[in-house]
Amino acid sequence: MHLRHLIVASVVLITFGQFDPASAQDAFSTNIDRPGADYRSFDTYEDAQACRQTCNREMPRCRAWTYVKAPANWHGLQQPPARCWLKSIVPRARANPCCISGVSGGQRID
Repeated sequence: MHLRHLIVASVVLITFGQFDPASAQDAFSTNIDRPGADYRSFDTYEDAQACRQTCNREMPRCRAWTYVKAPANWHGLQQPPARCWLKSIVPRARANPCCISGVSGGQRID
């Protein structure tokens, strides 16, 4: 059993070791919030990619971002916009279905 775990771990390390830093800067995680360290935020009717692109444009100040999805459409009313939060550091990731978060500049994703 231990050999099996060692083989799986080796495959994972080899696979992830082949990615270059450029691919890491485009990484983001669904259902992840990174609360805190906000230096600015704004409403948006666009998707999480727009939030990611804004953060990348504001590097090196922007180290991470969180896109908070618009609340569900209640009783046929127009739903409010989503909100993009830009971060000056990379806060610890927390599971939350409200959000999509990412890290810019090839930072490690927890």
